[in-house]
Amino acid sequence: MFPKPRFWIVVILLSLWLEISLFALPQSHSVQIAIPSDPADTIDPHRAAGALTFEILYNLYEALLEVDPAGQLIPVLARSYTVSEDGREYRFLLKDNVVFHNGKSFSAADVVYSFRRILDPQTGYPKTSNYQMIEAVFAEGPDTVVFRLKQNYAPFLALVSKIYIVPDGATKEQLDSAAIGTGPFVLKEWARDQYLHLVKNERYHQEGLPYLEEAYFRIIPDENSRLIALKSGAIDVIPKADTSSLYEFVGNPAYKVLEAPMNLVQVLALNNKKPPFEKLEVRQALQYAIDRDLCIELVAEGLAKPLYTHLPPEDYYYRDFSAAYTYNPAKAKELLKQAGYPNGCPFTIQIAQLYPFHIRTGEVIIQMLNEAGFKAKLQVIEWSKWLSDVYGAREYQATLIGHVGEADPYLLLDRFYQTSNRNYMNVFIPEIDQLLDASLVVSEPEKRLPFIHRILKILVENAVAYWIMEPEEIVILSSKVSGWVIYPVYVDALKRVQKAP
Repeated sequence: MFPKPRFWIVVILLSLWLEISLFALPQSHSVQIAIPSDPADTIDPHRAAGALTFEILYNLYEALLEVDPAGQLIPVLARSYTVSEDGREYRFLLKDNVVFHNGKSFSAADVVYSFRRILDPQTGYPKTSNYQMIEAVFAEGPDTVVFRLKQNYAPFLALVSKIYIVPDGATKEQLDSAAIGTGPFVLKEWARDQYLHLVKNERYHQEGLPYLEEAYFRIIPDENSRLIALKSGAIDVIPKADTSSLYEFVGNPAYKVLEAPMNLVQVLALNNKKPPFEKLEVRQALQYAIDRDLCIELVAEGLAKPLYTHLPPEDYYYRDFSAAYTYNPAKAKELLKQAGYPNGCPFTIQIAQLYPFHIRTGEVIIQMLNEAGFKAKLQVIEWSKWLSDVYGAREYQATLIGHVGEADPYLLLDRFYQTSNRNYMNVFIPEIDQLLDASLVVSEPEKRLPFIHRILKILVENAVAYWIMEPEEIVILSSKVSGWVIYPVYVDALKRVQKAP
């Protein structure tokens, strides 16, 4: 059956609107990027929580260090750093030619203020608990910052790379909707639910960068509409494109397709303290109920790696637990019967509307679960409700979400501390606390391996969640665009992007 004429009228009008509204600028100096949703209510880098927000903020703010495309930590606002022999003091020498977007010169006072701000509970930084090892942070003159730690802390440099520096004294009210960073671009305008307009930082401290005069992040929620915009030339780049969109662009000289591991842990998270998943047998039954390989084929068209624990496969500390549970619906039904669910085990999977990929994964998984003795249903909710009810209040049974990979495995695993405010799966296993603590004071990777591997094994043995896949990150872009690189962290890096006329 062919689509109704009204559908094509809408498509044509949308295409014309995009061409007229987006092509008013000289395209060789401007790149148009399609994103699925607006950032959350705040773009304050110390209060924002969504991964999409940080994809954009990467171009506006900078940290002392950053993760490069090879996954290595390199200096950005720092010129260099030294570490004391006991591993408890870090001394950063800062760059001296850096200016904030508001014209203020960057100095050590800004670094001290930024770290003290994220440590202040009143700020609302989501990961404050990660930084409690900081005993003191202070300036030694305008170009040196010293951190003193309560103990040796192996992932400290990775943590430093996650804190964007804001000007000394910047307030919540100032930062909620106006970016005041040192990054290669300045936020000129944020038209809610329409676009974010970034312009070149003419005083950027890395000579010759950025290449672009401006960039627009255009909010286009629907994947088909994003594709129409790309084909019409109204959009230049679709980051994190849907795998189903890939094939019509491969081999077409007008476009480029980039692929790389997304460094994402997609997980069906279970609330280990809420029925029915407070019972180990039910959690184990779920492990046997899902055909992971078929899920990858149906949802990601094979462009993903299977996951068996809470680290992505590229991580040095990853361990393959594929033999722990294999697809066996009969075994799942048997375990459910033992757990007191002989006639089906009802529960709800809540997924944030923001993530269509997770929703499609949930739709496939639901069918598998129900064929294996569960009575699962899917509920799509707003991102704000997911943050408050699922992540914050932990009022849920199961949820499907992705956790972004980190520069250090501890930063993915520390949510399993019993007291962590990010332990939304309600995993309370004292041995994990002890192993996490032990992994912190050992710097050499080979000596940390036994601690990390033991943590991963405990998580698998207790079936605290069902790890699904690490999708490939797909970027579809105009062949006129060059310099776009997929990073191992969630960013859309524009600093070295160029566009031919």
